[in-house]
Amino acid sequence: MRDPMSWALPLFRASNILVKLHVFFLIVTLGLFLRQVTAKDNPIDWGDFLLFTVFLLFGVILLHEFGHCFAARRVGGDAKEILIWPLGGLAMVEVPHAPRPTFQVAAAGPATNALICVLVAIPLVAAGFIPSVNPLANPFVSEMRNYTDGRDYTSEYGLKVYQRGPGAVPMPQQALIDAQTKAQDNGLRDRTAWKPEVAKHYAELMGGERAEAPKWAVWLNRTFWLSWVLFLFNLIPAYPLDGGQMLQAVIWGRSDHRRGVTVAAYTGFVFALIFLIVSVAANETLFMGLSLFMLYQCSTRLHQLDADEGPFGYDFSAGYTSLERDDEPPTRPKKKLGPIARWWQARKARRFAAETARRQRDEERMEELLGKIAATGMPSLTDEERRFLEQFSARYRDRS
Repeated sequence: MRDPMSWALPLFRASNILVKLHVFFLIVTLGLFLRQVTAKDNPIDWGDFLLFTVFLLFGVILLHEFGHCFAARRVGGDAKEILIWPLGGLAMVEVPHAPRPTFQVAAAGPATNALICVLVAIPLVAAGFIPSVNPLANPFVSEMRNYTDGRDYTSEYGLKVYQRGPGAVPMPQQALIDAQTKAQDNGLRDRTAWKPEVAKHYAELMGGERAEAPKWAVWLNRTFWLSWVLFLFNLIPAYPLDGGQMLQAVIWGRSDHRRGVTVAAYTGFVFALIFLIVSVAANETLFMGLSLFMLYQCSTRLHQLDADEGPFGYDFSAGYTSLERDDEPPTRPKKKLGPIARWWQARKARRFAAETARRQRDEERMEELLGKIAATGMPSLTDEERRFLEQFSARYRDRS
């Protein structure tokens, strides 16, 4: 109870992977929801806001983390747990200590987002709509081009009005000004998102046809946009994002593990400072929390670099397990650990114990199979035993 990072609620288990929801996720979501419903002249309906920022975001992040988990198992590692918290998701996976599997597991998350975009775009394109690839677009307005009639369609929160009849001739700006004069409402501050009833009223006053997309297309476009933004964001080469993990693996493969971690961490420092400046300028609390978390992660990773390097150590950040080597004395007095560091340390200890036990079982079974091969030959092995030999070889080769 004293460790805030352990305040997680188990939701369900899928493919032997436990999915947990952190209590802070609910607290932050409640705060965002209250800010939304109490904001003055906010056009977004609370139901749409809740569906987008909670359920849709949760689902896309969860699929992203499952991508990491399944990739870890495919390269000979393992995955046991996923934690959803306010800054995204953490996939608790074990990865063979080598550049290639590290890169593959890190890239699996963005690849999952790319796959979601493709699957969502198929029905949209079949219906004539081109999904929005502008990461700065308003997802609630959900503007997208229809290539069959050349018009830009929006949700009920947008206002795209065209002259009646065939063609894609938009109503002139003067028509909107005249409509505002008729409605005696010249004080609208934000025209990027309209209240649905106001947008409908103005479309009638302008005397044109409003291009409003069907609900199913709007939500598919919002799903595409959200997954696309997560895809682009996670490719940023900043530790501990997936792009930073991939950068680390690339440099590791060309030089060594220490240099890979060092370059990725210092690159993370640079991006974290940029994010911090942007968060202050834009007054975005969550973005500020993310930048501070990145700074802390990069600093902690550099301090723990020596401890994390060992024959069965793994690189940890953003959900990637690393097993500490505890047989070397510290070179300097240890600082008092905070709640996040204590949680990570305890989790590393559990993973280390589990890895040691699994390694012992694998070695015992390997000896049995070698004895079987010596007695009856390789053809006597079953398909499952052959797969085990392949996984064992991939898992424990190239430890240096």
